[in-house]
Amino acid sequence: MQLPARAGWRMTDGRWQMAEADGRWRRFALMAASLMATPTRRFCHLPSAIRHLPSAIRHPSRHPRSRHCAQRDKLHAMERFDVVVIGGGTAGLVTASGCARLGRKVAMIERERLGGDCLWTGCVPTKALVASAKLAHQMRHADRFGLERAEPCITPKSVMDAMRETRRDISRHDDPQKFRALGIDVIEGNARLVSRNEVEVNGRRLAARDIVIATGSRTSVPPVEGLKERGYLDHASFLEQDEFPSSILILGGGYIGIEFAQLFARFGAKVTVVEMLDEIINKEDAEVIARVRQTLEREDIEILTGWAVKSVSASSTRVENKKGESREIATQNIFVASGRHGNTENLGLEDAGVKVERSYVVADRFLQTSVPRIWACGDVHGGLQFTHVAAYEAVKLVRNMLFPGKSAIDYSNVPWALYTDPEVAHLGLTESQAREQHGDAVRTYRVDLHDVDRAVVDRAYQGLIKLVCDAKGNILGAHVMAPNASTLIEEIVLARRKKMKVSELAQRISAYPSLSDGIQKAASLYYQDMAKSWLGSLGKRIAAWSQ
Repeated sequence: MQLPARAGWRMTDGRWQMAEADGRWRRFALMAASLMATPTRRFCHLPSAIRHLPSAIRHPSRHPRSRHCAQRDKLHAMERFDVVVIGGGTAGLVTASGCARLGRKVAMIERERLGGDCLWTGCVPTKALVASAKLAHQMRHADRFGLERAEPCITPKSVMDAMRETRRDISRHDDPQKFRALGIDVIEGNARLVSRNEVEVNGRRLAARDIVIATGSRTSVPPVEGLKERGYLDHASFLEQDEFPSSILILGGGYIGIEFAQLFARFGAKVTVVEMLDEIINKEDAEVIARVRQTLEREDIEILTGWAVKSVSASSTRVENKKGESREIATQNIFVASGRHGNTENLGLEDAGVKVERSYVVADRFLQTSVPRIWACGDVHGGLQFTHVAAYEAVKLVRNMLFPGKSAIDYSNVPWALYTDPEVAHLGLTESQAREQHGDAVRTYRVDLHDVDRAVVDRAYQGLIKLVCDAKGNILGAHVMAPNASTLIEEIVLARRKKMKVSELAQRISAYPSLSDGIQKAASLYYQDMAKSWLGSLGKRIAAWSQ
């Protein structure tokens, strides 16, 4: 029998010799070779054409090795997976477990510890410290509750050890064995893409139909003269320490910087916040920003907005404002919280053709990168860098990878939260953004916590609840500054997601006394607004007529 020339075989000196073959014929040859090794009673049922394949296929061991054999060995040596996930933070963990539960063969590669920034250097440990700082503050103001004030005895190492114990307790949820039990191959090491569908780690080569980049982000250090020589802290390095600074300058007035400003101040430090923009936490509603600033300044935190750090020396930091005025600020430490940087180095992304801009992987609204079947999830693509967003994106990603069609990411109902005391949370548009988009049709319904009985009895009335709506009562945005605001905002998230109007929010029944009652109070102001309109006048006439 003679195979076509493209099959990779040629007759030389009366013998079949192996030549280069395309992928389809190579697979056919390998299949035929494996069939030749089956018992004769099964082999005898094969078509005679296969039984008369050249000897080099039927008995490869009798013939010299060739490039085809080397390629075949490489094929056997490579480990095959349906999905390879690079990064074991929230995005990677949710993606890997979701795919595994749907029957996919999954490998997950993490260079450090499962859990990522959120568990080890972000959300979990910092909120544990926020809780300790809050208690210290309450002790200093115990007279509000009819108790004697007491200055807390703060031992930094004890506070940090308590934080680490809390972190250790929560880390059990991200135990590698939990994911191995799902059938996931959890690999510790540095991953690198060697092609569009191959990843190398610890000398192993993994081939996958889909590759997910979920390597997160880290602190971006600004190019300030003398900063690296002087040394600095960030949210990660501070957590490794057992001492609190006596004074500190915080570079950046965003969410991380403002949370740490209050935390450091409550642990006894003199704090100065330097922010280049005109306002701190500038994504929040103007009314909320003013209240947060007032709260921090009441705790003796100095806030310099419109100022930039120009240089750092061993003893002080020089800052300058837009007018060219400068100041020298002497502090024990500098804390950098001025931005984030994607963890995209040494992954082989450029070699694989994955587009990267300003340290972040470029991904579309389906989380697809510039290379088909390579995806980006979580902080690494530079979107909203929240743990809850990473988890949301991972669920979307599993759907887009494993099922027909695609579902786009929608951030319109994502809640934002600032974990100061009191907390701040928002959803959707600020009042100014709403007025830019909807003009005079915007309505705001606002309740001060002084008018929410639960806040008064808890002595926690420094805040507000504000709903931003259009003329038809559609909820455009919501802003809460209150204890547990990150939890309170959730009922508004659900209402907006279900396209409920503010009138429906007003009709729900809240337990009394509760902070949730404040949301019902704010929503009920809609009816007071309606009473002043023609509809209210008509209602009054109908009520009078019916009597």
